[in-house]
Amino acid sequence: MPALEPLLDGFVGACRDIFGEDKIEGIILHGSAVKGGIIPGYSDIDFMVFLSPDAFRDDGTLPDQAAFAMQERIGPMPWRKAGFGYPQAYFYDARRLPEWWTGPVPGAFRALVGELPEEARATEEGLRAGARRFLSETLPGRLNGMVSNYADSADEQLPRRVRLLGTDLTPAVFSLASLHTDDLLTLWGQRKYEALEILEEAYPVADGPPLAKQFYANVERLYGEEFDVDLGRETFRTGVVFMRWAEQIGRSLD
Repeated sequence: MPALEPLLDGFVGACRDIFGEDKIEGIILHGSAVKGGIIPGYSDIDFMVFLSPDAFRDDGTLPDQAAFAMQERIGPMPWRKAGFGYPQAYFYDARRLPEWWTGPVPGAFRALVGELPEEARATEEGLRAGARRFLSETLPGRLNGMVSNYADSADEQLPRRVRLLGTDLTPAVFSLASLHTDDLLTLWGQRKYEALEILEEAYPVADGPPLAKQFYANVERLYGEEFDVDLGRETFRTGVVFMRWAEQIGRSLD
């Protein structure tokens, strides 16, 4: 597989060319690309780009032409050959972060340019509140939407459907584990299998953590070579059952 560093350099170069050096406050790589635990072909590669306020439209969104230009630059890069399903980049003004913001934790991010703004840094309080909010408010609606969209998916869409489910399943694992540890900064800096160990100890039930572990074991098989449609269906169902169980725990929170 190609080395990761040239891809990171290409991403940074695109940001510099499109936004200008003076508008970039920080470009942050975070997630499994830093923590480890990448599942080749399944895991995405995550970036946060912090820009000065004048890089955005009045409503805080990215200008259309900037979005078009970024896709043209980073879309053709060989992310999949480097082991990633696709790049995922979000663009922020650190002065008006979304209400749900929790921030990346030390050990789970790497500054490629500049630094992580102070306003965007994770705190124990923010992580705890975010975990409870995800389980009790965010997860139910997201899960219902994913199941509804799955109903009419062609087989060719299953790789994306399973991957999208996983983007919420992993936060569910960490959010549940957050209910059972005092050191959230350390927890969110760990790999998903380490968070699952906390869940297995806290919830020794068959329809809980073992299903999340099975989901991850399945995706390692699914995205290694040719996608097995039958296993893809089984994996989606397994992930949904786990997340319905997590949803029930979220409903019990104050």
